[in-house]
Amino acid sequence: MSVISGFIEQYTKRLDFYREAARICAQVCETNMEQMGIRTIVTSRAKKPERLRDKLEKRGFQKNYNSYEDICEDIADLSGVRIALYFPGDLYKVQQFIEGHFRVKECRIFPDAMQYQEGQEGEYKKRFSGYWATHYRVYMTNEILPEDARKYKDTLIEIQVASALMHAWAEVEHDLVYKPYSGELSYEEYQILDELNGLVLAGEIALQRLQKAVKNRVSQVGKEFNNHYELAMYLYNKLGYVSEDSPREIVLGRVDLLYNCIKASDYNKPENLKEFISQVNPEIKNRPIVEQLLDRISENDPELYERYRNVKQSEELKYQLDTLNMNRENGNRQGEANTLANIGYIYASKENYDEAINYFMKAVEINHEIGGIQGEANQLQNIGSTYRLKGDPQKALEFCNQAIALHRQINYKQGQANTLGTIGNIYADQGSYAEALSSYEEALDIYRETNYKTGEIIQLNNLGALYLKQKLLEKALFYFNLALKVCMECDYKTGEGDALHNIGSIRLEKGEIHEAITYFEKALSIQEASGNQKNKVGIMISLGKAYARKGEKQKAMSLFQDALMLSNHIEFKNGMEEAQENLNLLQD
Repeated sequence: MSVISGFIEQYTKRLDFYREAARICAQVCETNMEQMGIRTIVTSRAKKPERLRDKLEKRGFQKNYNSYEDICEDIADLSGVRIALYFPGDLYKVQQFIEGHFRVKECRIFPDAMQYQEGQEGEYKKRFSGYWATHYRVYMTNEILPEDARKYKDTLIEIQVASALMHAWAEVEHDLVYKPYSGELSYEEYQILDELNGLVLAGEIALQRLQKAVKNRVSQVGKEFNNHYELAMYLYNKLGYVSEDSPREIVLGRVDLLYNCIKASDYNKPENLKEFISQVNPEIKNRPIVEQLLDRISENDPELYERYRNVKQSEELKYQLDTLNMNRENGNRQGEANTLANIGYIYASKENYDEAINYFMKAVEINHEIGGIQGEANQLQNIGSTYRLKGDPQKALEFCNQAIALHRQINYKQGQANTLGTIGNIYADQGSYAEALSSYEEALDIYRETNYKTGEIIQLNNLGALYLKQKLLEKALFYFNLALKVCMECDYKTGEGDALHNIGSIRLEKGEIHEAITYFEKALSIQEASGNQKNKVGIMISLGKAYARKGEKQKAMSLFQDALMLSNHIEFKNGMEEAQENLNLLQD
């Protein structure tokens, strides 16, 4: 059997695998394009075996394939996705998305120099430039793949991005010119294809003008946005360019959800959004434009932010429930368990701990049935963490001990360390400092052994916090400074903000109020850029306490009020209680 025949035979057996990889990739692209307000048509396919054979046999004479690896290296579009743009002017936004969410192996831009070469004598010479598109060869990442689909992350996928007009013309030309099943084309047929190419290029210019006309219309005072595409166009027009011809890399976020929240309000007009847009920082990548806008709007209309969060959580819950039903219909037990866990996380974030535990328990049962020991252990730990939040330390320890036993059974080091950290937190809550210290130190050793820097930083901060609770300030300061050093070495901004906050807390405890304020303000600046709102609340409260001790009562009250408002917006119960408690103390 030849190399090509053997490859086709193996490919045919794995056709469903390549088709599913392309489908998942297309779904990721389509969902994000829709949410970002970019009009596209997204399709996917796996290469047909008979077409692949024809292509390999034609190329084989030049390529001289000696192995399957030679073919895989040469043929990059076994799994393919097409993104057809309504407006060619949106190409840059799509490129930003692809480069930010996929691992890009290669990018090819058409037309290239070869397409401008004149034909040989007697051949038809094109008047127009041919195919205009950008082709990416990418791998999906763990961040965008569901846990049960991570087997596709090493599959090379070609994403072709062009206008809808160009894709249509290219499909016709490709089948007629490069796959001439009905024979060689005549001179007149080449002329007609070239003429159509000219019409398509003219059509793209018309689409660019149409997009500009739409931009001008949606920016008019008094005109409401008719849909989230118009809202996205307006936001991008205001924030997505340094100058008229210089696009800026921005992260818009869920424009579709923002539109659903504002469409029945006064904010659904350009003139009423303009004030808030001027307060947005497009350079912050960790907090999307939509979230920043809602931060500003919610100061005037707290109910709107509440509406946004409810819509967002309801949509995410609906998506997970739909995925759960799909996994059950397909008999995908591992996918079912993973989705149950995701639903548990959603309920835990809403502080509905009983419902969260219910879903985590269902995930445990399925993992146990199918022999998924690591998944079972992970969910047992989630149950333990949830019981801790619920205020039941005995139950929390019971489930965490079950989890760590399973992690040790399969020698999963990071799982052991994660659970040890949770156990340390449970003991620290109870004031059992010796037991907490032992758990934190064991977790720290494992994280260092496995070179997991984030885990190391978390445990260093835990150790510092443990000594701070015991008023052992110098020991606490030692661990917080160590955490800060590791954060700066690996550029972990959230951890750096935590460490600065913790060092500020020690300075405040020692009566060094000016130094404490300096550390708190640095921490606040970092957390504002990272978008971690709960951490931001904690720092604002600490900063308020520092100003209260300094005697600046109005400054302190303003910080506590801001912390209370933000806590309400993000449904952070502990933050609400602490901010209100400190306000009450100042008002007495």
